[in-house]
This record gives sequence, structure tokens and C-alpha cells, in this order.
Amino acid sequence: MGTIVLVALASLGGLGLILVVILVFAHLKLGVKPNPLEESIRAILPAANCGACGYPGCEAFAAAIAKGDAPPDACPVGGPSLAEQIGEIMGVEVVGGEHKVAFLLCQGGNDIVAESADYQGIRTCRAANLITGGTKACQYGCLGYGDCTEVCPFDAIPMGSNGLPIVDRSKCTGCGICVQVCPKDVLRLIPISKEVYLSCNSLERGKAVRGVCKMGCHACSICVKMCPYDALQMVDNLPKMDLDKCTDCGICYAKCPVKSCFVDYAAPRPEAEIEISRCEGNHKCFEVCKFKAIEGEPGELHKIIPDKCVGCGECVKACPTGACTQPAKVKAPVA
Repeated sequence: MGTIVLVALASLGGLGLILVVILVFAHLKLGVKPNPLEESIRAILPAANCGACGYPGCEAFAAAIAKGDAPPDACPVGGPSLAEQIGEIMGVEVVGGEHKVAFLLCQGGNDIVAESADYQGIRTCRAANLITGGTKACQYGCLGYGDCTEVCPFDAIPMGSNGLPIVDRSKCTGCGICVQVCPKDVLRLIPISKEVYLSCNSLERGKAVRGVCKMGCHACSICVKMCPYDALQMVDNLPKMDLDKCTDCGICYAKCPVKSCFVDYAAPRPEAEIEISRCEGNHKCFEVCKFKAIEGEPGELHKIIPDKCVGCGECVKACPTGACTQPAKVKAPVA
């Protein structure tokens, strides 16, 4: 009996050794060798695994880039700097774009837009949207249940006390996940340098808007008429902004009769000033000011009227002698 046991053990041990040799040989000969490009790219990716690039995670994204199936600038989290690093690894030139952040196209918080019904269902935006489009009196605005907050992997969009999400521009990576989950399409990705943007999503106009929202756009077109750069055009009762033309002067924000459908991260803007020693009375500043905030006759010393100046800076651009100046603006850190 003892001999049989020993033979059995020896046989099993020998079989195990043979299998180990076969596995090692298969690994050496048939195993997939790691791609050095893929490993180098994976090492510099943010490891957020958010899926914003269109791939399941950073590892799959790195593999796709190494194979040439994905562009080097497809990671919104890493932004332009990461794209340039990946370009160096791949040996291609990457022209980095500007970093983008999420922006809320709605100011209809709890104290701004009334509820049209008492919602007792599942407390998510998607669920509420299935019930006649939600219970907000405005059918185009934010529902306020925080689906965007729940999906943000960077804690960059907490809910505010007024029932609206607040985008923390210092944390937002521009991955766009919040934009994808919003059933009302009230979130957009805009360049982080953008100071002025329309914060309304309603396609109604006039009385229909005033009846449900205190901050909604009435489609009055005043902003379109006042824009000195032709950067706004009315489309579906909303002023559509041409980012290539807009200079962030803030005139649309200041002229809006609703006060304001627009958000201005530079507000309050510093007032313009006129250096007496440089002013030659050429009257250019007077001509471009849309707020009648400059007084003076041609050939005479001009003055700023502080109570009327909104700090748009148009006089500074127009003055040929450099007499009009404006202190540096201070941007708000969050939306």
C-alpha cells in the first residue's frame, strides 16, 4: 500500500512539473509582450477611469493611443498639457486647446422658479423628468435633484442651498460626465477663460417666461443690439454667443433688463479712469460708451461718470492716447 501511495504522489508531482514547464514555455513564446508606448502613456494618465475619453478606463485608453485608435488629446481630465506629453511619447505634434469647465444654463433656483406640482417620486432628475418633464414651472430649467453631483468623480459640482448645482471651476476637469447625464441639457462645457455667458435655457419668450421665472431670458434682443462685436444672434428665442467674436466686455450682462440672464465672472468690474495728462479730447471714448458714462466735448478734457460706468473697458480699447485705463479685474473662483 505504501508503495502505491508513493508512486501516486510521484506521478502527480511529475505531472505538475510537466504542466509548469508547459505554462512557462507558453508564456515566453505565446504571451503578449507589453507595449513600451502603452506603458509610458498609462504612467502619465490621471487614473481617474471616468470614461470621458470614450474608453472603459485609463488602461484601455492608453492601449488605444498606442495602437493609433485614439487621438492624444481625447482625455479632458488631463487637458492640453497631458495631450502634449502624450504627443511627445507618440512622436506627433499636438496643438493643445483651452481647458473647458462645466457651466449651468439656468438660474432658476428654489426662490426663482415656482413648483408646478408636489413631486413624491424617486428623487433623481431622470426620474422626475419622466413625469411630464419634471415639476418646475419652467420646463427648460434645472430640476435640482443632483444627478450631476452624484456622477462627478471629482466632487466639482456640489448642490447649493438654492437647489441648483454649483460648478467649482478649480476642481472641474471638463470630463463632461455631468453634461451627459443631465436630462434637461442645462449643462455645457465652455472655455475656462470665458467670463460672460448666457445662463438660461428657455425657448419661450416675454410673458411666458416672466410668468414662471424671475431670471429667465425674455428674448428682448437688447443684448444682441448692444453688442459692439456682433457676437450675439437670436436663435430659438435665446441669444446665441459666437465665442470667436465675444471679447467678454460684459455689455450684454449690464444691459440685460432682467439683471441678468447672463453670468459675469468678472463682476463687479473696476470702473474706467482717465489720466488728465494724456487726455486730448478726441472723443473716441465718448462715442463707444454704451452707458453714457463719459462726459466731455470734442477737444476738451473728458471725465468718467462713476455711477454709470460698468467697467466694460471699451473706452480703454478706443482711446488712441492711452488716457483711458482700467484696474485689473478680479475673477470669481467658482461658478
